[in-house]
Amino acid sequence: MNTKFQCYILDDEPLAIKVIEQHLSKFEQFEICGSSTEPLEAHRQLKTLQPDLLFLDIEMPEINGLEFIDSMQSQPKIIITTAYREYAVEGFELNVLDYLVKPIPFPRFIKAVDKFLDLQKSEIIQNNNNTFTSIIIKANRKNVRIELSDILYIEGVKDYVKIVLNNQSILTKYSIGNFHKTLPPDQFLRIHKSFVISKNKITAFTSHDVEIGQIELPIGRQFKEAFLSEMK
Repeated sequence: MNTKFQCYILDDEPLAIKVIEQHLSKFEQFEICGSSTEPLEAHRQLKTLQPDLLFLDIEMPEINGLEFIDSMQSQPKIIITTAYREYAVEGFELNVLDYLVKPIPFPRFIKAVDKFLDLQKSEIIQNNNNTFTSIIIKANRKNVRIELSDILYIEGVKDYVKIVLNNQSILTKYSIGNFHKTLPPDQFLRIHKSFVISKNKITAFTSHDVEIGQIELPIGRQFKEAFLSEMK
C-alpha cells in the first residue's frame, strides 16, 4: 500500500501521545499528521487536516472525548485511548472503531490498528452509473463478493457484523455503524442498534418490529421515528 494513512492524536497527557507515536512508528502504513493536548486546538486542526484515523482520550479539560465526537461534523475513524473502562459502551454506541485502556500493551494496539486496516480493505464495486450493486468484504481470509440484492438484513455481533442472505450468513469484522455507512441509504435502513435491514425485503411492519419473511426484528426506540417516516 503506497498511500500512508494520516493519524491525529488528542490526549491531554504528553506522555500518552508519545506512547501512541512510538506504537505507530512500527507500522509503515501510517503517518502522524498532528497531535495536541488541547481539545479546542485539535478541533480547529482536524477541520484542516482531515485525518483518516483519530486516537482520542476521554477525560480531558473543557470537553470529554465523547462530547468531542458529537461536536465533529466530519469524523475520521476513531480509536479511543483512556484509563477509564466505564465509557466503553457509550463509545461503541458512537461507532468508534476500538476502545483501548491505558496503559496500552502493544499487542492490543496491533489488534486495534488491524481493525482499521481491515476496514480499508473493504471495497465498494461501482457500476458505470456511479452506483454500486455489490460489495466485497473480508471473511474467512478471503475477499467475498456480495450482491446487495441478496442481503436480507445485517446484525451487529460484538466486533463483527453478520450479513444474512437468502441461503447463508457471512461474518466479517466491522462495527454495524461503519458497515451501514458503506451501504446505499435508499436501500438500507438501520432500525435498531444491532440491525440494518434491506427495505426491499420488508414483508410487514408495525411500530415495534419488522418482518422479513418469517424473520421478525425489533425496532429500537431511537430509530422508530426515522423508520416510520421513511415507510410512509
